[in-house]
Amino acid sequence: MHTGVRIGLYAAGLAVAFGAAYGVGDRFGPEPAPVENSEHQEGGAGEEHGQDHDAPPAS
Repeated sequence: MHTGVRIGLYAAGLAVAFGAAYGVGDRFGPEPAPVENSEHQEGGAGEEHGQDHDAPPAS
């Protein structure tokens, strides 16, 4: 059998095996955790809304 054909069949077999494993995991895997949005604030790194970014820090 030619090497290219053997590698192609091996790759196809791997794709089928991983596809089947993904399907089984998706079907019987753990439930996803619920998303909580109750106290989400926009901005990042503790910045307050309306903060002037060009002003020097208050002393």
